[in-house]
Amino acid sequence: MVRGFPYQDAATALADVEPVVQRDATCPLCHTTDASLSNDALATGEGWRCTRCGQPWDARRLATAAAYAAWAVRSDVSPGC
Repeated sequence: MVRGFPYQDAATALADVEPVVQRDATCPLCHTTDASLSNDALATGEGWRCTRCGQPWDARRLATAAAYAAWAVRSDVSPGC
């Protein structure tokens, strides 16, 4: 009888673990990423000013923009209307 690969259980366990990915903060207005600020830093209260459009962003403002975007999708609202 041939036994399975000895590390099969470990490989299966590793496949079930989602990797921790640190993403850069992204401006919801112009979609520019800011490599100097991670989403983890945003969660601690830090903010930044977008280098492209100049808008200031922090966790609260990003949450407001995300809530509006979700509402607009549900309400079938087109931007600029």
